[in-house]
Amino acid sequence: MTNNNANECLGYIIEGAELTDNLLQSYRNFHLTLQSIFIATGAGLSIAIIAFDEIIQFALATLILILLAIISLYILFKMHRIIIARGKDVNFWHRELIKSEQNLLPKNRYFTKFKIHQKLHRADIEHIQELFLSERKINDKDIDIIIEKGLGHTRKILDRWLFVGIGILWVILVAISVCFSIYRYLNVQQ
Repeated sequence: MTNNNANECLGYIIEGAELTDNLLQSYRNFHLTLQSIFIATGAGLSIAIIAFDEIIQFALATLILILLAIISLYILFKMHRIIIARGKDVNFWHRELIKSEQNLLPKNRYFTKFKIHQKLHRADIEHIQELFLSERKINDKDIDIIIEKGLGHTRKILDRWLFVGIGILWVILVAISVCFSIYRYLNVQQ
């Protein structure tokens, strides 16, 4: 492969990585914005449920809150699948970029150096540097070391625990509102 073709190929891989990473970030931003609106509305309804005096008012507000929670949780599960899939797409392009950088001199493997830097506090860095920044050819199993087969630290927080946290928040809002509505209903009946 000529140097010009290698640069073209590397440029294409970088564009693919940028595009998929931008898509991933866009989906995350859209989802967090949407969930923020739902949660703010749910919190407002919960406060309204506590403030209302009439049975019909707090019963209707509770019903709306439950429906909003169901819609929000449905979107949460669907978006989780989409975001995980986009993360796998990003990993694909990162793998291709690391493979392509193997054709460069070790000192010019900047993306590989960056991925090693990310692992700095989580792995045996000397072994990783020796593996990736030498003349030795690497394989897909080697690449798993710095791309990570599962979720990395940031993705564990954003793509797993943030979703779990939103789900827990909805369970708490609905539980408090339903319990308070039942309590109020029983007191009004007496």
